[in-house]
Amino acid sequence: MSHIEIGITGGIGSGKSIISHILRTMQYPVYDTDSQAKRLMNTPTLQQQLQQQWGNNIFNNDGSLNRQQLATIVFNNPTQLAILNNIVHPAVRHDYTQWVTQQQSHIVFVESAILQQAHMTDTLHHVWIVQADRETRIDRVIKRNNCTRQEVEARIASQQLTITHPHTHIINNDNNHAILPQIIKLLKELQH
Repeated sequence: MSHIEIGITGGIGSGKSIISHILRTMQYPVYDTDSQAKRLMNTPTLQQQLQQQWGNNIFNNDGSLNRQQLATIVFNNPTQLAILNNIVHPAVRHDYTQWVTQQQSHIVFVESAILQQAHMTDTLHHVWIVQADRETRIDRVIKRNNCTRQEVEARIASQQLTITHPHTHIINNDNNHAILPQIIKLLKELQH
């Protein structure tokens, strides 16, 4: 079966996961790159690569990945982050490709804040960019993550959302736009 593959992306707090949740409720399969990357980093193959790069100190006593320790290493260190991405991104792309082949739905979705940077846009037919105004995003993340405004602003500043794809569509997810009609409209356009 050939699939129509659609990427869902947007900055932190834009509401990507809300769009994904609605799509799952509508019975569309959605691959969440964040949760899958976490799962894959606990597989023997990736654990071995991570261990070779940073040693045993990035693992907990039970053998699971110490995410806090790894985050400390890569945070504010572009070189270390690039090394981590070169280990994780290919594994996620491969896993996603395998996942797509197992889906019965004609339309499948992949959610990622870093679609372009992870080189996942090459196979996608469409990209849906979820947007919300800055203050709404900051508010959402502060409430969700129980963090400070400064932490959220730093995350927003660190995310460069550049998408160069011929078929991009905007979903406005602020408090002034209903989401569902936008999703239904985009899905209808795919039927033609």
